[in-house]
Amino acid sequence: MRIRTGEILTKLSLSYIAFSTIFNVADLPSFAVTEFPNQAEEVSKATANLKTKIPGLSDRKPQGFVLEMERSQALRPIGLDPVRPVELPGQSSSLSGRITIENDDAWVPLNRPTLQALISVQENLNPFSMDAAYSEHVSLSDALRCAISQNLAIDSNFAGYRSQKYAYLSATSKFLPDIHSGYSLIGLHGSLPGSILGGTTSSTGGTAGNIKLPSHVDLLSAGFTYHAYQGGKVLFGSLEQKHRLRASRAGLKGSLNDVLLDSTKRYYTLVLNEALLEIRSRAVEISTEQVRLNTVQERSGTATGLDVLQSQAQLASDQQNLVDQQSTRRQSALQLSAVVNSSLAQDLSSVESSLRKKRIVPRLAPLNRLLVIAIDNRPELKQYEELRLAAKRGIVVAAAPLHPTMDLGGTVYGIGAAGSSTNSIYVLNFAVNWSLGALGTTDLANIQQARWQARQASVQAKQSFQDVIVQVRIAYDQSLAAGKRVESASAQIIAAEEELRIAKKRMEAGIGLNLDVLNAQRDRTQASINKAQAIVDFNIAQAQLLHDVGLISLNTLVDGVKI
Repeated sequence: MRIRTGEILTKLSLSYIAFSTIFNVADLPSFAVTEFPNQAEEVSKATANLKTKIPGLSDRKPQGFVLEMERSQALRPIGLDPVRPVELPGQSSSLSGRITIENDDAWVPLNRPTLQALISVQENLNPFSMDAAYSEHVSLSDALRCAISQNLAIDSNFAGYRSQKYAYLSATSKFLPDIHSGYSLIGLHGSLPGSILGGTTSSTGGTAGNIKLPSHVDLLSAGFTYHAYQGGKVLFGSLEQKHRLRASRAGLKGSLNDVLLDSTKRYYTLVLNEALLEIRSRAVEISTEQVRLNTVQERSGTATGLDVLQSQAQLASDQQNLVDQQSTRRQSALQLSAVVNSSLAQDLSSVESSLRKKRIVPRLAPLNRLLVIAIDNRPELKQYEELRLAAKRGIVVAAAPLHPTMDLGGTVYGIGAAGSSTNSIYVLNFAVNWSLGALGTTDLANIQQARWQARQASVQAKQSFQDVIVQVRIAYDQSLAAGKRVESASAQIIAAEEELRIAKKRMEAGIGLNLDVLNAQRDRTQASINKAQAIVDFNIAQAQLLHDVGLISLNTLVDGVKI
C-alpha cells in the first residue's frame, strides 16, 4: 500500500490541532504552514485608503439609482394622515419636565470570587476555568489585536482579495502580444508535379515533369500575434476586474470591521458574565448566612421551621444559579477564544477591576452628521458601488463577440531539406475576422443578461444605502435607550439596598417576616444583574454605533472618537 507524504503531514496536522486543545503545546513543533506571517500588516495595507467615490446628488450627472433613492426617501404620506414634524423637548410643555442629563460614571465592581466561594462540578476540575487547563487575563485591546492577526474570517477574505488581485493581473496581461515558436521535423517520400513550381526539367533526379521530394524537412518558426481589437473585450474586461478587485478590498475592510465588532461584543459578554458570577456567589453567601441565622433563631424560639425551609429553598436556588453562571462564563470565554482564534484549552478572563460605562461616541453627536460619516466611510457602500461599476463594464464585454476582430502578426520560418542549410522566410500578416455564432442570437441574449445583472447590481447598491441608513438610526436609538437603562438600573440598586435594610430591621424588631427578607435579597440580586447588563448593553451599543458609521478600529474602540 502506497503512503503519500502529504497525507501523513495532513493527518499529523489534524492530530496536532486536536492535541493542542487539551495539552500545552508551546514547546511542540508546528506542522502548519503560515503563508502570510504578517497578516495584520498585510490586511492593514490592503484596507487603507479605499479610493471608491460614492455617488451622490451633487455629482454632475447623478446615477439613476441615486435619484431613485432620493425620490423614495422624500417626505410623502403613505396613508390618509398627513406627515407632521415630531415634538422636541422645549417645544412642548408636556416634554419639558422629562429632560435629564445622562451620567457616564456608572460602574459595577469586579471582585472575582475565590475558588472556595464557587461550586465544584467535578473533583478534578477548577470550578472557575472548568474544562480549561490554562488561563490568561486579557484586555480589550489584547483581544482586538489578536483577532486582527489570527481571525479566520479575515484570513479567508484576505485570501479572496489576493486571488482577485491576480485575476486582475491576468486580465491586464491580455494587452500584451502572444509569442510563439516551434520546431518540426517532417519526413517525406514521393514527388510533386513540376508544374507546381513552373518547371519541367528532370535535373533534380526525377522523371521529366516531376520533382522528387527530400527525405525530410526541418521547419523552425518564431513569431508574435497582437490582438489589436477584440470589440473592447480586453479593455473593459480589465476594467471589470479592476472594479472587482476594489470591491474585494472593500469587502476585506468590511470583514475586518465585523470581526472587531464581534470581538468587542464577545469581550464585554465575558466581562458581564464575570460580574454576574460575582453577584451570584455573593447571593449564595447571603443565603447561606440567612439559613444559619434562621436555624439559630429556630433553636432559640424566635423563628419557625417554615422560615428555615424558605431560606434553604432560596439557598438551593442561588446555588443552582451559581453553577449555571460558572458554565455560562466559561462558554463566553470559549466564544472569545474562537473569534480571536486562540487555543481553546486556554481560559480567557478579563483584566478589568470594574465594569464601567464607556462612551466612545460623543453624546451630543448629531444624527445627520453620523449619517454623512457613515456614507463616506462604510466599506459596504464602496463594495457594492464597485460591483455596480463592474457589472456595467460586463455589458461591453458581453457585446464584444458582435464586433469584428483585428490581429497583427509576424513570423520567421527557417526551412532546411535533407540536412541542407536553413533558408529564412519572413511573414507579416494583418487579419480582420467577423463571425456571428448562431446568427448572433446567443451574444444578444448574453448582452441582455449582462444588462439585467447591471440592474440587479444597481438595486443592490441602493439597498446597501438604505441598509446603512437604517443601521445607523437603529444603533443611534439603541445607544440612547441603553444609556437611560443604566440610570434606571442605578436607581433600582439604591432602592433594592434600602428595601433589604428595612426588611432586616423589621424582622429584627419582630414586626417583619422572613419572606420579606428573602424577597428583598432577590430584588437586590436582580437589581445588581440589571445594572451590569445595562452597562454592557450600553458599551456594546456604542461599539455597534461606531461600526455602523464606519469608524470602528482598534484605536477608536479603546480611546473613542471625536465627531
